[in-house]
Amino acid sequence: MKKYRGKLFGAALGFSFGGPIGALIGAAIGHFFDAGGSAKVVHYTKNSEKELAFITSLILLLTGTAKADKEVCSAEVETIKTFFRYQLGYGGQEFLLIERIIQESFQKETVLSEACASIVGKTSYEERLFLIRLNYQVAVSDGRLSKSEEEFIRHASKYLGISEYDYLGIRNSFVSYKKSSDNSRRMPPTARDPYTLLGLTPDCKNEEVHKAYRNLANKYHPDKVSHLGREFIDLATKRFTDINEAYEKLKTERGLF
Repeated sequence: MKKYRGKLFGAALGFSFGGPIGALIGAAIGHFFDAGGSAKVVHYTKNSEKELAFITSLILLLTGTAKADKEVCSAEVETIKTFFRYQLGYGGQEFLLIERIIQESFQKETVLSEACASIVGKTSYEERLFLIRLNYQVAVSDGRLSKSEEEFIRHASKYLGISEYDYLGIRNSFVSYKKSSDNSRRMPPTARDPYTLLGLTPDCKNEEVHKAYRNLANKYHPDKVSHLGREFIDLATKRFTDINEAYEKLKTERGLF
């Protein structure tokens, strides 16, 4: 995510957000100063406000997924914090604010419909696709994917306006897990079916293969999320590579050119 260093607190202290985002930011700021935190009030731009809204929306969805099975584990919490600290590069006072928002969100009920409504107005379709993918990453960080976590993410995808086709494309890369020998955890498969990755079935027509590839390649091209920063670019690049590999495999199997 593109950074506006020194602006997050300015946006937080003068936030004009409504609904769950505004309430969460307000509570986080109050508790931050109660705990002895301090920050210099600075002018902020619409970009910094958008950044803070996007961050808070991310937190609401990620912590909502972690809470879905009523068993929040340290691995899930650390996955969320690590994403912001090391992968998005937030540190210092900015990270302390983000950490406080994370803590507050775990203590409050997530009204999914309202949170998603706030996100839709501030993000593109491609950005929302990656929100769903990030939620799955949090869900499986403890080594398993519960039914309640998956249901939460499915509901989130609907509220975010994600098509069933696109949702299943993301879902299939996570839920095709096989149980390990202890029958209690799920491990990633060693190979992925190209039809599953492209959201197709083996009996599809050749033109459907081409169409699915063009559609997914356009949505997951790294340029679509270049403004969000390195982590999102890396996610897009990985997905884009998987899509191309699946397409090339099907082209070879079917003799397509």
